[in-house]
Amino acid sequence: MRLELKELAEELERQKKNSKDAVVSTRELYTYAEPIEGELKLASTIGTYPLTEWAHTQLAEKTGIPQRYYQRMREEGHLNLLAENVNTWLSRDYSNALVRVLDGRVRAILSDRYRVMDNYDLLFCVLDEFKRYGVDIHRCDLSDMHMYIKVIKPHEIREIVEDDKVVPGLVLTNSEVGAGALKVEPFMLRLICENGLIGENVVRRVHLGRRRERTDDIWSDETWRKRDETLWSEVRDVIRATFDPEIFEEWVDKLRRGTEVEVESPTTAVDNIAVKYNISEEKKKDLLDYFTTKETPTQWGLANAVTRIAQEEEKPENQVELEKIGNEIAILEPEEFLRLTEEEEAEENKRKRKRKK
Repeated sequence: MRLELKELAEELERQKKNSKDAVVSTRELYTYAEPIEGELKLASTIGTYPLTEWAHTQLAEKTGIPQRYYQRMREEGHLNLLAENVNTWLSRDYSNALVRVLDGRVRAILSDRYRVMDNYDLLFCVLDEFKRYGVDIHRCDLSDMHMYIKVIKPHEIREIVEDDKVVPGLVLTNSEVGAGALKVEPFMLRLICENGLIGENVVRRVHLGRRRERTDDIWSDETWRKRDETLWSEVRDVIRATFDPEIFEEWVDKLRRGTEVEVESPTTAVDNIAVKYNISEEKKKDLLDYFTTKETPTQWGLANAVTRIAQEEEKPENQVELEKIGNEIAILEPEEFLRLTEEEEAEENKRKRKRKK
């Protein structure tokens, strides 16, 4: 869900007020089928609730039930069988779990060592730092699994080739439900089409902390704020480092190199890129269309065709992934890029597909 900054702040505040957490013994968790609603519900000391799709994934992982089997029981309506499977393995688990609930649904089942990095607090921490650097908010996205904030420095413009200008920025990613670490990554915006590239210099903070004591109480905002003061200080330091102009210049130089690397066969190049990065047939057609009609037949052009199809993704997770792929292609050494896109590689890809069949 794409939001304006004000909308994001309001939604995060709403979520903060409507969420609750508790650490409970895994053996005290149990599930049961709700036939009328057609859902599996999880019962704990903070209530009984249905699960989000992500929480179902985590429950399957925690109980050791293969995802395909877990999903098959759900899809075919064998909820009593699923509940029996889940409850059997939960009763044999002697660990504790952090259960997170939002808007009447279990949104996460996590380790009791999971350190919650609150999106609301993180937003206001970084906004103070963004003001210091005079950046603009380019895009905010919020899903069940992630928050993304992309910012740019609009006045620090560089030119890749004539009339093809870019500006630096960063993308901040966080998950409150265990779907990934807190990340601060370099971001670059191409001004002529608003394609984005996400850079390779990743600062990553895993959500692990001290093991929590079992409790039925909700931790106070003030308690968590005090525990996170050191973390927010580190995030500010990372933002400052990411806006280092020397790092941006080095990145731009790598991209300029790709403007001189020509692609002899666009179809072969796109086929190979699609295989390497698991791009679907439908997206591959769009990629080829953009590459052959909107971009120059170069390494830089192919990278931008990838980031162009990223703009059409509804899920922010998929958009971010394609922007990272675009950057990976853009900064490849020329010899490696040509090897990736040449005919011999295409033939090898065909052989691999045949072997899989």
